[in-house]
Amino acid sequence: MMIISDLNVSDGQITELYVYSSLVKVVLEDWKGEKYSLAFKGVVGVECYSPEGVELCQISVLTESEKISKVCAIAEAEENEFKEYSFISAWTDLPVLSVFSGHVEINRLNQDSQIHLHEYVHKN
Repeated sequence: MMIISDLNVSDGQITELYVYSSLVKVVLEDWKGEKYSLAFKGVVGVECYSPEGVELCQISVLTESEKISKVCAIAEAEENEFKEYSFISAWTDLPVLSVFSGHVEINRLNQDSQIHLHEYVHKN
């Protein structure tokens, strides 16, 4: 299993985004054309600005922020159990997607798994 710091998102982009009540699935394509599935679990909030196709420079991971405090207060959740994962635009240096989650699972996708990702999302 990969960790978020293993991903090289510079010049990559989000190609697919699925948002459910406590689950967010992101498909990320890196500059080499490799695709990864990021499954955020225990999600308490999402902030999104048309992220598909935007060239990225990094993923920022915060354990403390005003946004975490706000989202956790609204969701009546403990702040220390969540992180803010922000996908930063290479052009504006601003987040195009922020996910407030307790955990993320990252998997490299192969051709077969890409075809069935939409089906997988609906099962989980």
